[in-house]
Amino acid sequence: MAFSGLSSNKLFTPNLVGEDISDVIRTLAPYEAPFLDWLGDADVFAGSTKHEYIEDFMRPRYIINSTAIASDTAATLFRVNGLGEALTVGTLLENESAAPELMQVTSIVGANTIGVSRVYDGAAAAGSLAAGGSLFVRWPAAEEGHEHSGAHTARLGNRKSNTVGYFSVEIATTGTQIALNQLGGDSYERARAKVFGEIPGLLESEVLRGVWNSTNSLGTSTATRTMRGLRLEISSPSTGVPINSTVAASSFAASPHTYIGNLWESVFQAGASSSEDWGIVAGRTFFRDISNMNDTKVQDSNRTELFKRVVREYEGPFGMATVFLSRALPATELLLVPKQRVKVVALNGRSFAYQEMGRTGDNTKGMVVGEYTVEAHHAAAMGRLRV
Repeated sequence: MAFSGLSSNKLFTPNLVGEDISDVIRTLAPYEAPFLDWLGDADVFAGSTKHEYIEDFMRPRYIINSTAIASDTAATLFRVNGLGEALTVGTLLENESAAPELMQVTSIVGANTIGVSRVYDGAAAAGSLAAGGSLFVRWPAAEEGHEHSGAHTARLGNRKSNTVGYFSVEIATTGTQIALNQLGGDSYERARAKVFGEIPGLLESEVLRGVWNSTNSLGTSTATRTMRGLRLEISSPSTGVPINSTVAASSFAASPHTYIGNLWESVFQAGASSSEDWGIVAGRTFFRDISNMNDTKVQDSNRTELFKRVVREYEGPFGMATVFLSRALPATELLLVPKQRVKVVALNGRSFAYQEMGRTGDNTKGMVVGEYTVEAHHAAAMGRLRV
């Protein structure tokens, strides 16, 4: 479904206080905001400037322990890499170290801390694991006739929130400017058309790299209101984890496939599926490096006058991805994003619209306004690679 800035939910209403321009956005998005066009319209809308939603979790293949696990036999609490709430009580975890051991989750304190009982498999002694080690996630085991404990294991998802960013682009033309137009057209109308063309790209930029100010994130009549973008969503739950990694620019240029594969493997271990629709959103330098991967492929004879070296679709061991060239990201950065888990959400009745303003003196004025936010589900199974 193409991106129009609306919602596919039947309860959604177009902009209530201006001239709806969703048809214009839909027409321009494939060219000005290809990533948004790929995502399509969300099936939900925001009902408040603080948008709350339930984050969907996927069961990870591995979790990483942030603190060391000692070789004792007592019940153990230890810190993990933000995926604790993607587990359930009863889940079996396997330490694959030199002294392997099976342990069972007994409590989920939060996203970063879980409790386990040791030596589930009856091994002679409990193993140990240094901080940064990996625990393979098996399945939630229970006794026969198991009764619900009454406790919520957090598998249903976390309650998350993001602020709704307020977008406003002003247009103004004086009577003199209109009179001096040498081409015979209305310079105000041309200015308005130019702004319409810029809007999809501006929104895409904020969806990718939007930041919010914690002191005035909800905004007031004297403070701006912005939203948190995907870069921050991927960064926050993954501090110190490979899904938010750095690489030398020369190393990536030499072997983009290797580093994309390493990133995707980490995302796969965190619970991502190869059956999802994936996008690689790359800054200009990384996009060129990815496109240079086809420099050894023979696509035509040397008689042709057309030279082409670009990669728009990438397939690796962990899935297929559409590759996007992004003006918004830094030159040496890329995001690995699943289509099904990212939603660009409009505030109800506040999709992009043009509002004509009353004249003040010899001045024609108008504004394009809209209010949007982003939902990012299970961001710990998305990826970010940067220099």
